Amino acid sequence: MKILILSLFTLGSSLEYSAALSPSPTKDSVRVSVAQMNIDGSKIPVGKDRVDMLTPWMDQAVAEKADLLVFPEYLLGQFHLDGPIVAKLAAEVKKRDINVIIGGWEVKPGTAIKHPPDPGTYANSVIVVDRQGKIAGKHWKMHAAIGSASPFNWPPAPGERGEHTMILGQENGVVDLDFGRIGLLTCYDGYFFESFMMPSLRGAEVLIWVNSRPGMVEPHIIQAASFITCTHVVASNTSIGCGSAIASYPGWRLDAAAPVLESETLITATLDLKEIRKQRLNNRMLHQRRPEAYKTLTQKWEPWTAYPDLKPFSY
Repeated sequence: MKILILSLFTLGSSLEYSAALSPSPTKDSVRVSVAQMNIDGSKIPVGKDRVDMLTPWMDQAVAEKADLLVFPEYLLGQFHLDGPIVAKLAAEVKKRDINVIIGGWEVKPGTAIKHPPDPGTYANSVIVVDRQGKIAGKHWKMHAAIGSASPFNWPPAPGERGEHTMILGQENGVVDLDFGRIGLLTCYDGYFFESFMMPSLRGAEVLIWVNSRPGMVEPHIIQAASFITCTHVVASNTSIGCGSAIASYPGWRLDAAAPVLESETLITATLDLKEIRKQRLNNRMLHQRRPEAYKTLTQKWEPWTAYPDLKPFSY
């Protein structure tokens, strides 16, 4: 197990797949719940921990007969993948016979947990715990959200400590669960459309986009992602914002949504896997992709240099 954990930390994603084939379908549908909530570390009761704050939401999802419960980004706090908080989470998940996805700050093995963490010792990580209480896979955030003092969210402020000091993921987490294959992306990853497309091309049928931010997770991004990638899309956000949503392909509407700012709620919807597999088998855009024509995407470009007469923002 220790070797697997170290391997997963190095990869910063789920197990590798050499093909985009999904596992043999075992279910024709999946019932998904999303918990729009938050944990204030300063208000956790004495004798309790973050997992204790999550279990009531797990119980609600079980009551909704959900197969999968998606929590937001950050909620697990700092952790070692083989540490006690993850072990407790896994035990609670197994007890309830449900799959759970949650985000937190994964700290390098052998590195002490400290606040703030040292640069290069941690990753913004989303972990997937399956019904058996095992870590089925994970995703490391690939794009650092920085520069909040700027009206453009760029560049980072001088001396800013934030996500640009974390280890960046190199690819999306793609994970097989008992109902099918999912793909993972985290918050700012969703502003780079490649983050939605890559896991779809690797066989993901449901994309999970976890967030933790003020304001709303944009429904137009969720719905467009569903259509373009031929997947169902599930988005979570903490209750400091809103916009948690579930959109089934082709994204014409949101099947469930939580649009009220700073509201705590659980949303649930059933996604048709039998139909999405038929659509993905025949989807014309998947058949007519021309990767040889997209080489521009992998080249380094600097579009901002086109405006030498304009003055960029500075602190």
